[in-house]
Amino acid sequence: MVNPLAIAAKGKGYSALVKRARSIGARYGLGVAKMDRTLQGFVDILQEFECGATFPITASVLARHAPLVQKYQMQNIEFAIHGLFHVDYSQLSQNEQNKHLERSREIFERAQVWMAGFRGPYLRWNPDTLTAIGSADLSYDSSQAVHWDVVDGYLTDDYQHVLGFYRSRSAEDYPALPRRVGNLVQIPYCVPDDEALVERLKLSDVGAKIDIWLAILERTYDLGELFTLGLHPERIGLLQEPLAAVLARARELSPGVWIARLDEITRWWQARSQATLEVVAEEEGVFHLSVHGPPGTIPLTRNVEVKAPTETWGNGFDRVRTTSFHFHARGRPFVGLSPDSDARLSDFLRQQGYLIETSPEGQAYSIYLHRPTFTCEDERPLLKQLNHRGIPLIRLARWPNGAQSALCVTGDIDAMTLWDYGLRVIGR
Repeated sequence: MVNPLAIAAKGKGYSALVKRARSIGARYGLGVAKMDRTLQGFVDILQEFECGATFPITASVLARHAPLVQKYQMQNIEFAIHGLFHVDYSQLSQNEQNKHLERSREIFERAQVWMAGFRGPYLRWNPDTLTAIGSADLSYDSSQAVHWDVVDGYLTDDYQHVLGFYRSRSAEDYPALPRRVGNLVQIPYCVPDDEALVERLKLSDVGAKIDIWLAILERTYDLGELFTLGLHPERIGLLQEPLAAVLARARELSPGVWIARLDEITRWWQARSQATLEVVAEEEGVFHLSVHGPPGTIPLTRNVEVKAPTETWGNGFDRVRTTSFHFHARGRPFVGLSPDSDARLSDFLRQQGYLIETSPEGQAYSIYLHRPTFTCEDERPLLKQLNHRGIPLIRLARWPNGAQSALCVTGDIDAMTLWDYGLRVIGR
């Protein structure tokens, strides 16, 4: 197994590692009392805005402090697996990862703490990690970093270094959206997170921290995407104002922002992406549409005459207040796909809420795609194409009850006490 101290130094740099070590005493105590107060302060802010959060926790830490974790599980906090030990999972074999996750599940079950997903320590993973997560009967992974271009004027070499260490993807090129891979949902983790703001960008001005996180919220809102806000609980004292500012703004926006835990996002994404539609042509240019999906499924229409109650939604769309209605259109206002289009294209579109039909008759559709190959690099350009306001379209809202975007507050717990932190350094 790779030395955890060496991995931490590789990710942070030795000087940053030394500086972090000096701050540990202020964040942890010999017992759990200090972390208990810290977690309660975090939960108090969440409850003020009527939302929960997801805290991935290292299983070995949970084994030592199960009663404290059980306490917060009862306060709308989801706990996910953050490894058996805080080690770099991208360096472990398939067999080692299987064993780690199997032991982690046993610890969670013995502690009576429910778990649905995984986040790799250091946001590091490999293809074997996804296989191991599936084998452990978990439903999501949230280890892929996606960074937003919101740090103009604050950029540092340390920040650029950590993006490479995380193997982060640019949100300019890749959508910040969940992705179904078989039975597993991959949920991105947004950067800059708390660690980047405090230790990489070295920001001390509260206003600058607020501006950066609000900029991510604004971008994800405009694009209809997901802001997975990362805040390690032990840093809540440094970032409680930025967190509160983001939650307050999210509650103000209309259409709304869905604030949810990672397990809730996973369940929704799995269910809504399997929604089906039934279209019946009743007479020339008149159709009846029935949408069958989970509660909260909302049809959206753009430049289509709908014979049902609607209200203005956003981005040129109207929200239809029923899932069964008539509409009038010259063509079929769905996404038509050529029969030889890549199966990955139809899967991606379905996950985004687009209503698709495979047909050789391209002239029948307001949008028709012929894509024999389709990769994740094609997703952002395609979404921009589909967002053109002049195209008649009926689709489903990406998020429940017509929310325009989503927000998840999340923060890893790799130690509860100074003793835990010491054991973490040696990979235990």
